Amino acid sequence: MRRASHQIAAVAVLVCLANFAAAEDLASLSDVQLAERTREAVVAQDADAALDLLTEMQRRGTGIFAAADRPACEEVIDLPDGITDWKFRAVARQAYFRVAMSRRLEEGSCACLFEGFTFDAFVAAELGKSASELTDADRPTLESIRDQDRRATEARFRDLEQSCRAK
Repeated sequence: MRRASHQIAAVAVLVCLANFAAAEDLASLSDVQLAERTREAVVAQDADAALDLLTEMQRRGTGIFAAADRPACEEVIDLPDGITDWKFRAVARQAYFRVAMSRRLEEGSCACLFEGFTFDAFVAAELGKSASELTDADRPTLESIRDQDRRATEARFRDLEQSCRAK
């Protein structure tokens, strides 16, 4: 009986050492190697290896886990049901983006374009009404807003984004 418990303990130690060695092996991989091995494990449908590799990616914050701790920066554009112009959403979105970029450029800010600047706030500031009051007839006004200094604004904003990434 005593011999059996020693054998079980020895096996447990070997398993722990193997897991520790595997973890150490993963830690020595470059991010590119880690991504390649993860892809290989997924293609091979090796669930255990994939889990270990993905866990290492999560620990490092690389691959699919890069910037996972940052809040999402998403625009939310709610148009009223009465909009039937099929180009309206795209024009409204582009106008909203252009104005949001201009705001960030004025501030020199790297913050999310839409943080503190909702679509409804954009419509209220630019058209003097709520987003729920938009009609198809507002598209020409939105096109004008979209096109105002568009290329210059986008170029300046790209420069701002690059400086933000360099920080």
